[in-house]
Amino acid sequence: MDISPAHEAARAAAIRLPALQASLALLIEDTQRARISLYADPPPTAPGDPPSSPAVVVIELTATAGTIDAELYQIQLDTPIEGQITGADPVDGTPITWARVEDGRGDWWGDVTVSETGGAGAIQLDSTLLYQGAFVRLVSAVFGG
Repeated sequence: MDISPAHEAARAAAIRLPALQASLALLIEDTQRARISLYADPPPTAPGDPPSSPAVVVIELTATAGTIDAELYQIQLDTPIEGQITGADPVDGTPITWARVEDGRGDWWGDVTVSETGGAGAIQLDSTLLYQGAFVRLVSAVFGG
């Protein structure tokens, strides 16, 4: 069967919400909370490969992780959330370049971009330059689907 572009678009839209619901369910299905780890090194070349250095900070998600915006086809994590910085340079701080999201079992869920508030990153921070011992606040985390 050949279908029109409008028909194809309607079918694609119909599967987007269930896919987002399945993605969000992975973040809340375990007894442990999902988390976001922020990194200073470049992301791995292949998706899901281990990072080349330890995380600068790990931020635990809320128990419900977030919500789905059905009109925008997005997962919006519950924010603000924060974590204490344990892996930054103690003198100059460390700039964050990307983040890894893991489910409650510690399994890879996805890698995302990071920017300062108002930037293009899927995760937005007040500042991407993090200092040892301080706390970082995640002010926005939106994943399109």
